[in-house]
Amino acid sequence: MKSRELSDYVIKEPENEVEMRSMWHLNHEVFAEEYPQHEPSADGCLVDKFHGKNIYRIAWDGTQVVGMISAHWQPPYSAVAKYGEVVERLILPGVTAEIRLFALKKPYRKSQLAIRLACAIMPELVKRGMKRILISGISVQRPFYEHLGLKVVGEPVTENGVVFYPMVGEIDDILNGHLATYSRYVQK
Repeated sequence: MKSRELSDYVIKEPENEVEMRSMWHLNHEVFAEEYPQHEPSADGCLVDKFHGKNIYRIAWDGTQVVGMISAHWQPPYSAVAKYGEVVERLILPGVTAEIRLFALKKPYRKSQLAIRLACAIMPELVKRGMKRILISGISVQRPFYEHLGLKVVGEPVTENGVVFYPMVGEIDDILNGHLATYSRYVQK
């Protein structure tokens, strides 16, 4: 990581076109270039197919997004399309959210910034009554997702040479495991 401190990054909702575009650039960098789930685009932006129903949190350094996470809780879930019944049977109607677009620039992936991002989106999910999250976890990040409290619930799927695992976790367990980080983001 660069010489900046983690406290130099603001974790927030994207507020304007500059922040949104920077978020889509990071999405493209990670999921079209590094892990080719999507075709690269000429403008270097990748807008999520669930953009209209997602909520977002970003790690903003004042000039660019260095990390992002999004979630939604309305069907359809992309994890169901990818894994089928193994995930579908674990969805608790009205209380399950899907984490999408959990990405950080390479220098920040082994830092506390990832945990800060995960914990930053949880208060909104809790406020909306969510109790469970599911994610299509990329294999190289599996140990991190397990550290957060997610568990593999089925066989992996390979797309364009990239391996993904269906993972599920209870929000209370995740928050209890990272209470100090989470408490910074609880809305009073």
